Amino acid sequence: MNRRFRFKQAVRRIKILPLMLSMIREVTVDNTSPAMRVEVTTDKEAYSPGEEVTVQVHLRDFAANDCGYSYFNFIVQYDSDVFSNLEYTRHSIYKEGSYTAGDEVNNRAGFNFQSPVDGSIYLGMNTSIRGIDIQVEADGGQHSIPAVNQTLVTFKLRVKEHTLASSSLISLANEFTRIRTSEAGNSFYLYSPDVTVSAPARVDITVSPSVSVFSARTPDNHLL
Repeated sequence: MNRRFRFKQAVRRIKILPLMLSMIREVTVDNTSPAMRVEVTTDKEAYSPGEEVTVQVHLRDFAANDCGYSYFNFIVQYDSDVFSNLEYTRHSIYKEGSYTAGDEVNNRAGFNFQSPVDGSIYLGMNTSIRGIDIQVEADGGQHSIPAVNQTLVTFKLRVKEHTLASSSLISLANEFTRIRTSEAGNSFYLYSPDVTVSAPARVDITVSPSVSVFSARTPDNHLL
């Protein structure tokens, strides 16, 4: 673990030297193994309009001899044309009881697990994609988030009532990932290349076909 972080620090110190007739670039490829794998799952694969969706964020496959972390910041993205969380939030912040911190980080004395926040992540773009910002920070010098397989958070969404039959994805917006190591005297940030992302959670929306019932008209009886 220490060797991997020393390598990453060395990469950051590489300088590009301009020369009179050309530019020499020293390029170093970061081929160290990822720090962890992040997986986003839902409690079912298919839902009906109006049905509640339980979403979980899991951390798995940490590197060997990982010392743990002092800070995690992940954003889970979803399509707001398909899902809503208005009943679970107040001023875009998840209310108590609408989310649950994982067992490894639910100690309020040791960890500051912020209530997830819903917001736009692609500012200025014409998109319905929104992101749920998840942040947890360990008490400096006293605790660290352990590098063990864990469910980091569970939260709720709901399929909108009038959603048509379709499929949608709930996934990690990994370009916004930020994590911080907890190595004594050598703590620094890692970013999305240091995280392996599992396939997004595919959610199918199924709509029951409406059945029209026609009353058969009874023909008039005619007396012969």
